[in-house]
Amino acid sequence: MNGTFNSNNPAMRVLSNIFNIFWVNILFLFTCLPIITIGPSLCALYKVCIKIVSGEDPEVYTTYFREFKDSFKKGTLLWLIVLVLGTLFGVELYIIYFREDLFNPDYSFLQYPVWIMVFLVVQVFLYGFALLATFENTLKKTIINSILLSIKNFSITLFLIAVWLFTPLFYNTVPDFLYGLLGFELFFNAALRVLICSFFLHKAFGLKKIKVLKDGSVLEETYDDEDETDSDGSEATDDDKSEEVSEEVSEDDEIG
Repeated sequence: MNGTFNSNNPAMRVLSNIFNIFWVNILFLFTCLPIITIGPSLCALYKVCIKIVSGEDPEVYTTYFREFKDSFKKGTLLWLIVLVLGTLFGVELYIIYFREDLFNPDYSFLQYPVWIMVFLVVQVFLYGFALLATFENTLKKTIINSILLSIKNFSITLFLIAVWLFTPLFYNTVPDFLYGLLGFELFFNAALRVLICSFFLHKAFGLKKIKVLKDGSVLEETYDDEDETDSDGSEATDDDKSEEVSEEVSEDDEIG
């Protein structure tokens, strides 16, 4: 019985993570109600999900509201930037494609710089709030790092876009599932989206993972450790690990 209900038991960790995702999703929906607080809410949601991906078992309520408070100013400003610019460029594309009475088709080439700006806003949305939740930095550097990381990890960026567009695309494909989809959205989907994104952002940011061994001891791993173990079939030496950790710190400093 002790083994079954041990917190290090894989089955118990899965159940704990499912409950954490459900709980943090409710907190996220609750704190998003004023709309203007969606920014710090996303930061807090990423904070919890990245901790889960790292192998931790976070105290969801405490972690969420601590990050919500810490990132309130920067998260709100970043959200307003994304919201205002996203709306502005979205309206411009609507006019270009659907309002011939307001836009001369001879100038249709203007859609390309607008699409570039839309993609920049999307890059900031996908990476910016996770960066604010993970690193201490100015808002300006966070925006710059979002764009640079998005370009550097372009395949991940495309996947993140697909994750966020899944619900509207699925509804347009299978409209009969609307009510089931809304129910899933209410209890899990926002947090589940961010959790899936966090798996890839965790690696893009070069963060460390906590691995609990069978004897209960805790080991911190980097993705370089995993790659070396997979390729060589053996654990890295202590010297190699110390070099990798120092490289990891330098990468974090560069991002931060």
